[in-house]
Amino acid sequence: MRVLYVPNEAGAWRQRGLRRGLEDLKAANLIDDAEVFSLLHRVRGGERPAVAVGDLAGRIASFAPDIVLMQHLGGAGVTASAVRALRSIRDFKLVYHEGDPYSWPLHPLPREARAVGRSADVVFVVGANNFTRNFERIGSRDVRYLQWGFDPDRFPDAGPPVATGRDLDVTVIANRNTPRLRGLPGWRDRIAFVELVQAEFGDRCAIYGRGWGGPGAAGPVPFDEQQGRIRGAWVSANWDHFAGESKYHSDRLPISLAAGSVHATTNHPGFDDLFPAHVRRSMLLGDSPRSLLAAIVGHLRDTTPADRLEMMANAQDYAWANLRYDDQLVEMLNSVGAGIDADEASAAWSITRASNHGG
Repeated sequence: MRVLYVPNEAGAWRQRGLRRGLEDLKAANLIDDAEVFSLLHRVRGGERPAVAVGDLAGRIASFAPDIVLMQHLGGAGVTASAVRALRSIRDFKLVYHEGDPYSWPLHPLPREARAVGRSADVVFVVGANNFTRNFERIGSRDVRYLQWGFDPDRFPDAGPPVATGRDLDVTVIANRNTPRLRGLPGWRDRIAFVELVQAEFGDRCAIYGRGWGGPGAAGPVPFDEQQGRIRGAWVSANWDHFAGESKYHSDRLPISLAAGSVHATTNHPGFDDLFPAHVRRSMLLGDSPRSLLAAIVGHLRDTTPADRLEMMANAQDYAWANLRYDDQLVEMLNSVGAGIDADEASAAWSITRASNHGG
């Protein structure tokens, strides 16, 4: 199999885990070849969309991929006619991964997502009911759920959780959204949750992100520095948008679990099926901002540091075994017949870790 990857990246941002994963698959002879065409990066850098899409067509003609994997392309200028033109060049399988959350009709899919989604052989989304229906509504033939994971290249193994350095009770990483016209669902609940955390913990909390004031407000944190901030508190916390979306969670959850943290977040439908019981015991869930705060307070009151470290280690092991981006790359490629052995792929990854418990 020859794979052409069209990633969601722009500026200095790179999808490091998936780029490296493709190279590892190639080096292990699990795929024949791989190339990357960063369409969104080129358009955001000022290249005219028609020129960038034309160059993509040229790359498809010269590289002759068996699979084209595209990720969130909002703003890249890909039209339905452009997709038809790309597909006319050769017979390849098209996989589209949409990691951003959308809800119809107030927050609809971008034009590019609709154009590619209608033509794709398989579409992957990060929620199991409304997000799936977004694509089914426009005629996508095969829509599948794939939960958010974490990039092991961007967030390498930080080692077993330790008590040292956890000077805070709670760290929240989230932006304060106050929309002018319409906002993401739950934006008021997120504000209410953060205000409850600040009132309860005062200078024992840190609130990272744009728009916050009051106790613990620390401004934005660079994305790649999240892991260190998360490991500075006993609990990482966030209130998700799209609280009613089945099995949805933001990338804060896998990043936090992989960093070695007990993570507090919105309780979504389907979590009982998504996470094993021992992992759910290492998470704090709430159906409202107030109940989520109560779960955090109860956890800190009723557990010892040793209890918390054990919960963190269980969650960390689960994340590294189940929520890696590179493993999800294999799932996406195999959805259209790549035939990659998941165990062989896992053995090929250059970023590896052993279980904290020696397993």
